[in-house]
Amino acid sequence: MSPSGTRNPSVDEKVDAVEISPEASPKDYIPPLVIRDGDFHSWLTAAGAFIVVFCSSGYVNSFGVYEDFYVREYLNDHSSSKIGWIGGTQTFCLFSMGIFSGYAIDVGYFHPVMLTGSVLFIFCLFMISLSQPQQWYQLFLAQGVGLGIAIGSIYIPALGVVAHHFKQKRSLVMGIVASASSLGGVVHPIMLNILIHGPVGFHCVRISSFMNLVLLVAANCMMRTCLPTRTKELSSQFTHWAGFFSDKTYITATAGTFLLILGVFFPIFYLQLDAVERGVGTNLAFYSIAILNGSSAFGRVVPTIFADRCGVFTLLVPCTLACGILIFATDAVSVGNPGVIVMAILYGFFSGACISLLGPMLANFAKDVSEVSARIGICFGIGGIGSLIGPPIMGALLTSRNIWIRPIIFSGISMCLAALFLMITGIHVRHIRANRRVDAEGQQP
Repeated sequence: MSPSGTRNPSVDEKVDAVEISPEASPKDYIPPLVIRDGDFHSWLTAAGAFIVVFCSSGYVNSFGVYEDFYVREYLNDHSSSKIGWIGGTQTFCLFSMGIFSGYAIDVGYFHPVMLTGSVLFIFCLFMISLSQPQQWYQLFLAQGVGLGIAIGSIYIPALGVVAHHFKQKRSLVMGIVASASSLGGVVHPIMLNILIHGPVGFHCVRISSFMNLVLLVAANCMMRTCLPTRTKELSSQFTHWAGFFSDKTYITATAGTFLLILGVFFPIFYLQLDAVERGVGTNLAFYSIAILNGSSAFGRVVPTIFADRCGVFTLLVPCTLACGILIFATDAVSVGNPGVIVMAILYGFFSGACISLLGPMLANFAKDVSEVSARIGICFGIGGIGSLIGPPIMGALLTSRNIWIRPIIFSGISMCLAALFLMITGIHVRHIRANRRVDAEGQQP
């Protein structure tokens, strides 16, 4: 309750009709916007976003194939930690670019951002295919920086634009769209493993480039935003964003997201290398990332079916804790072919659930639809720092002697702390809702 006795809007309220008051400024005014659940253009946009996530985040999830290939062959003159900077920078750019791309689509520049990011994505894939063996800087610039910026320019807008079109089914639809990351994480690794170790060699990346070119052209034609183009001073926008951090629940949610992203990528990046080092059959080792990502598809969809009913935090916290426990159990579980399969299936499911539930959690903090992409983008941007420093730290802890217990402890602790912060956030959100019910009952005659 405010001092005047009027109730302030809660951060976790969702709205059907969204309006920005014309009293603020004529150029910031948006006509009343109604979120339509399930019309033709909404589902067409969701389908286009699915394709974008398949191409972008799905490619990030295939980095385990590159990690194994670089460490053992293409960049074997360089340390695991140094190679880890390629994957870490790529993932960091994926998340951190959301701050800028999220702002751009919130003010109506969705299509220019998507088109620019798509063109850069294809260009960088061709540059990767032209890189030379042992030339770490070429791959760092093309794959780590360039491809990372391109992916970040299209990934967050794809998630954000879906939230513009759905309210009642928001968690479910965003989960379905996020599952494209898992599908891409199955298709890309299988294709890359077959082609890299075949007669085509590393030039197979060009084949991947042409496939993604066709898909991204289709996706850009399918998606549309509900928000009109408008002009807003960037300084006033920064002031508005700073106001997000006056909300304690958003702060703890951001801390939990940072810790989750810091630790979650260890098995995703290193499972294939771990399987090879443990003497697991080559075919199974090469398919381990595909199995993990295939299981992740179910993890990204199944929990979101229930998230709108029982609450995001009810599912997010246990799934995050389960990831931490599985990481700690890596040495015990990943023994022999059955162990690698079990680890890939279980970790894929729970990590997929964690990642897919972050978007709906953050979207629910938005007070109106024009904040959705900014809320997601800023939190993911901060969380992206975890993805930047996480893989190099894991590689440094692993060392050239492959001491697996060190990165296991680091990643496991990160995930358990993430579960703690997200649990605190969930408790605070429930407390806010309980107070709101009491206020509503007290105002009844």
